[in-house]
Amino acid sequence: MLYSNFNIADILIVALVVLISMILHELAHGYVALWNGDATAKVNRRLTLNPLAHFDIIGFFMLMTVGFGYAKPVPVNPYNFRHQKRGIFTVAIAGVTVNLVLAFFSSGLMFLFGWLMVKFPGGINVLSYFFAFFQYMVLVNLGLFFFNLLPIHPLDGFRVIEAFTRYNNKAVRFFRNFGQYILLALVGISILADIFGLPIWCDPLGAYIFYARNGVYKLFGSFWGLFF
Repeated sequence: MLYSNFNIADILIVALVVLISMILHELAHGYVALWNGDATAKVNRRLTLNPLAHFDIIGFFMLMTVGFGYAKPVPVNPYNFRHQKRGIFTVAIAGVTVNLVLAFFSSGLMFLFGWLMVKFPGGINVLSYFFAFFQYMVLVNLGLFFFNLLPIHPLDGFRVIEAFTRYNNKAVRFFRNFGQYILLALVGISILADIFGLPIWCDPLGAYIFYARNGVYKLFGSFWGLFF
């Protein structure tokens, strides 16, 4: 499990982080689609900060427990794009780009509050909540980033591949038809592995997220460590 030794404060912080991250991820898709000429998300009232418009119970539960998941996808009609291939690509990468940017700057703020906790120990109780918030922002957004980059339908990584391949490509067609079942199986294995405490090599999806996320987490740490 990504989060250990949970208390009420941690649960509330993570819930807030998950909602912020999901909303901004989906808004990025919707606004970039609008920029490309498709107003479907706007017409369906998905260009909103209202978390209920983007809430998916399963995706939210996954983000709260295993550290990766999804929100309710923003509706997009690629036939409305002025340039279809460019539109598909830019909309696909919009959400994960926002997640990566959020993770990067949140890691800097995490280091800032960690430094403040050392410099001003009297305010450590208050500062620790800010530190925890930005630490979870890093972990959740990197989890979203790497999960959604998977080239499996219906995730963003698959849309990127669609943007550069023919519609009737055999591999693309296979993942378009069966990708959701493959993804469901991988997620199911990951949840079971977490519940039963199985070793990480029993969980290919969890292992991928864990090592990819932690590698970038350390990279961000090395960068911001130059300033604090």
